[in-house]
Amino acid sequence: MTTKNESPLIHCEGLSKAYESIEAVTGVGFELEESESASILGPSGCGKSTLLRLIAGLENPDRGTVSLFGSEISSPRRMLPPEKRRFGMVFQDFALFPHMSVSANIAYGVRGSKAEKQSRVAELLELINLPHLAGQMPHQLSGGEQQRVAVARSLAPRPRLILLDEPFSNLDYQLRVQLRRDIRDLLRQQGVASLLVTHDQNEAITFSERMLLMNGGMLIQNGKPSEIYRYPKTLWAARFVGEANLLDVNHTDGDNRTPLGILNFAKGSSGNAVTVMIRPEELHLLPPDKDMTGGSIVSIEFAGPVQNLTVRLDSGEELRVSTSPKRIWTEGESVSVVPEHFQCYDASGQRLDDEASLNPVSSSSS
Repeated sequence: MTTKNESPLIHCEGLSKAYESIEAVTGVGFELEESESASILGPSGCGKSTLLRLIAGLENPDRGTVSLFGSEISSPRRMLPPEKRRFGMVFQDFALFPHMSVSANIAYGVRGSKAEKQSRVAELLELINLPHLAGQMPHQLSGGEQQRVAVARSLAPRPRLILLDEPFSNLDYQLRVQLRRDIRDLLRQQGVASLLVTHDQNEAITFSERMLLMNGGMLIQNGKPSEIYRYPKTLWAARFVGEANLLDVNHTDGDNRTPLGILNFAKGSSGNAVTVMIRPEELHLLPPDKDMTGGSIVSIEFAGPVQNLTVRLDSGEELRVSTSPKRIWTEGESVSVVPEHFQCYDASGQRLDDEASLNPVSSSSS
């Protein structure tokens, strides 16, 4: 009977890496549990691929440590070779051996007897739904098939962790969506932890149980995708993960006024510089009401399951609103705009912990 390790699978503490004068990763720390799926999300040049390479053992940190089940495997003074970490890797360009068949590619790195290797290859071919292509060469496969084989090859030696570096970015949209869903489900079925590097917000949100948001070499936020989307810690995070409506607060006659109403704080942020952030789907459109904030629809974008509207408030600000396509709107139509959920940020762009409410006011009184 096996017991679960008390220490996390991966523990990174204070990881830093510089290339000459450029600090690629600065003081990053987080943990990854067994069987957990996580993604590293950030813009190009934020340090996410460097962080992945530090964990893989392809780079040595200048400062900080990487530990595996509590044992140090990377630091400025110690480096466990990548091949001894039992990590699998899947890259953007698939990286299959062109002179080997599908079966031979998957079998590469598997230890055991010939019969054991054949059994493992057959098992994985079934899991990726490609048993009929066992004898094919990589150039005879589609991009999606090649990537499935690359994932199967990385799983074949039964790794502790799979590291994926933008593995879906070379694929067409529909194939990319389907393949990331299939690979996510396969990794969960196999109970293998995964760490995905991506600059695609939708990919990070749908693939992972947890998201690490990076910018400028630093870890900005670490949490469930839903938490980071609904409660971003900074205005930068709010803008990067999804679309955000930003409204400044004006302090007039003792009130914290916004174009959508008066902001009431539960604690002590009143009177300070504040920005309100509202997601497009958290704004509701109602028939015109003189006691609510009014506006008119400027443009309509049909996007399948949603409609994305631009609404110009009577005060002049334009907001993005996402609604169901079941309700047919028309350009120029007058509406009232009501926020359901929002976050507040101080002058430095940090989220305020104060609880606040927005009391709607009519356009004439705002």
